Amino acid sequence: MTYFKAVRRRTFWLGALLAVASLVGCGTPPTYKLRPVTGQSPGTFSLAHSKAVEDERHAVRHLDAAKSIVYSQNFGGGGAALGLLLGPLGVAANASMIDSNTEADAVRLRGKLTLAPRELFLAAATQQGLEVVDDAATSVPGRTLATPYLFVSKTDNDRLLTAAAVRLEYGQGADQWSGVYMYQLPSSYQLDDLARLTPEMQARLGTEAAQGFSALAAFIAKEAPQQEGQAKGGTEKDFSYKSDLLTPRIEIEMNGRFIARSDDLIWFRSFGGVYAVRTSNIKVMSGGI
Repeated sequence: MTYFKAVRRRTFWLGALLAVASLVGCGTPPTYKLRPVTGQSPGTFSLAHSKAVEDERHAVRHLDAAKSIVYSQNFGGGGAALGLLLGPLGVAANASMIDSNTEADAVRLRGKLTLAPRELFLAAATQQGLEVVDDAATSVPGRTLATPYLFVSKTDNDRLLTAAAVRLEYGQGADQWSGVYMYQLPSSYQLDDLARLTPEMQARLGTEAAQGFSALAAFIAKEAPQQEGQAKGGTEKDFSYKSDLLTPRIEIEMNGRFIARSDDLIWFRSFGGVYAVRTSNIKVMSGGI
């Protein structure tokens, strides 16, 4: 009986986490496959509309009509105990209650943030010398599709973390590469505060988001051709970590490769992409970085 309870518990939380995996890049197969970069150029890009970002799913909602501000939360329900007590019916009830809480939060937040992530990323990328065109040219062969968005994630005590993010996709079919590049913004908010956003808070969030997209564009612009073995044997050091930004409520230990520190950020590569996470929101479990 204990075994089956454990299985149910893991199944419930796995389902909840998979619902947002494409947004934080944790749902891809366990590989550090690097972004395809050829020659001396970081590549050419087309602004796109990735389904992984724009399709709604369990515990995920969009806060703007353009579907470029994405809210995720997995709090609510009766917790794992309800799933253990009622089995599959409990799991379904938990999922339904969590999704209802997500929708209730989204109703309060929808339309309150006036950011335009696509424009912010386009401006930042252009400033870094990247060649970026709008989505009218997404079918041009050889271009990397870029879907910028603002990621808003609820953690404990109704605290909201925000991050500038861009999902990159290259190629098609079985050979397609995809990855999330995410930069956590310095400020956090209470749900009530973000629901009643003042002009000052709006301006601060806009400034931080612009800086975040600028940092991501600068990183992408500096990426050079390298093989998997080069990254592993070079300056990137293996370590493991937990982060309430990437897996809130149930912090899961994950593997990564340390890239660099800047200010109070740790830059690292994980299975789903490249992340810059505030030191206050990441716990290094092993690796001694």
